[in-house]
Amino acid sequence: MKGFAAAALVSATSLFALSTAVWAAPEQLTIALSGDVPTLDPSKDTSPIGLNLRLNVYNALTELGRDGEVIPQLAESWTTSDDLTEWTFKLREGVKFHDGSTMTADDVVFTVEHVLADETSPVRAFLRLVQTAEAIDDNTVKFTLTQPYSMFDRQSKYLYVMSRAYYDANGDTGYATAPIGTGPYTVAEWVKDDRLVLQAFPDYWGGEPEVKTGIFRPIPSDAARANALLSGEIDLVPSLPPSLMDMLSGSADLKVEVAPGYRVAFLELNPDQAPFDKPEIRQAVDVAIDRAAIADQLMRGTGKATGMMIPPSNGGYDASFTPTEYDPELAKQLVQEAGYDGTPIVIDYPNNNYPMANEVAQAIAGYLTTAGLNVQLNPMEFTAFFPAWVQNKLSPMYYFAFGSSQFHAETILATLYEAGGHLRHNNPEIDALVKSQRQERDEAKKQEMISQAFRISNEDRQFLPLYDMLQVYGVKADIDYVPYPDEIVRLYTFE
Repeated sequence: MKGFAAAALVSATSLFALSTAVWAAPEQLTIALSGDVPTLDPSKDTSPIGLNLRLNVYNALTELGRDGEVIPQLAESWTTSDDLTEWTFKLREGVKFHDGSTMTADDVVFTVEHVLADETSPVRAFLRLVQTAEAIDDNTVKFTLTQPYSMFDRQSKYLYVMSRAYYDANGDTGYATAPIGTGPYTVAEWVKDDRLVLQAFPDYWGGEPEVKTGIFRPIPSDAARANALLSGEIDLVPSLPPSLMDMLSGSADLKVEVAPGYRVAFLELNPDQAPFDKPEIRQAVDVAIDRAAIADQLMRGTGKATGMMIPPSNGGYDASFTPTEYDPELAKQLVQEAGYDGTPIVIDYPNNNYPMANEVAQAIAGYLTTAGLNVQLNPMEFTAFFPAWVQNKLSPMYYFAFGSSQFHAETILATLYEAGGHLRHNNPEIDALVKSQRQERDEAKKQEMISQAFRISNEDRQFLPLYDMLQVYGVKADIDYVPYPDEIVRLYTFE
């Protein structure tokens, strides 16, 4: 990594060469989302849906390519010290904010300090290792970390650079109502819960994008999004439920296809609480579920049975992991051997956050009932489920789908397995592996540590990976759209 020049790997022009388009990009593109962006201020949001704003209006030092590789954005290149605690980024020269002012290293430093000073900012979690950020000159910024971290270049994608001068003049209110960034689009209009209109920025450092106007429409209802696509009101729906595929596929004016996703559906069983304190019960749950039937039949092929907590699109994925074999007879035997007394087992799950959650939860409950467990389903609105998940207030068993917006195992390991993260049970062996892989330069050694952490997890059966969640999207037939695994629409990639 020392002396590594990112620009040698991927030129700036590659940012616009991600699609093999055969049709001209539309002048205007209208996209239907399941909800609205929470805020226009990039320092106050890390939500997946908000990336539709952040990736188009703002820039970070780096970004991720379609295959998860780290590529230059505001930083042309970067180097790191031997001990991985100092990272120095060389910035592009002449980058303009939307108000015409020039971005410098001072703006990067301001953004870091602004986020770290705001205790309410969710972005702080991604800068937790930053001790200082220093502007060496107008086009060079150096980060000093509190501990070695081999993937800080990947982590820096979460820092969307804001203008110090604009913030000093307009404050939080300015960024919440009329923000500026250095990205390919400006915010032309935001009518909460109705539309977000973005306009191409002519002075964008990467060249003015082909799509001149992007309109994001929040339409919470799956059926309403599908009908809007059928009527021609909407050009693109990045996420559709499998149940609507057949209806939409009947239109010659549309393309409805399945693409790789970034989330894995799983169960967590708390081994510190009954009945999951008994390994036999955890194993019974594991082998009682027919993952292939859920993925291939119930979900109409929009899932893929898996044995790993990360999908193939993620760094750290190991193809040698296979799904747990379905064995209903063994499940029954294990329940009996464990002396299960019939105490009800509640399964919490969010019923409006991903496709067919209710149907899959009911299938899981059916499999576990057949195994001899007394199961009760507790569907929850995502707005109630997610805070309870973060605060570890869910039932000892829950069903959820989670993924890494940085396309790497690091997110899952740090969030679910490492002490200090979102953790219900600590395995010291896994914790040590998570910390060690973070400081490892050698990619082969890093991979082995990641694989070993997930092997131990599968043996312990606190987390039971079920299926990779594929994405179903619908788009007008004359638009060339190649989705990223995270389902976020990057307007600037259309050609």
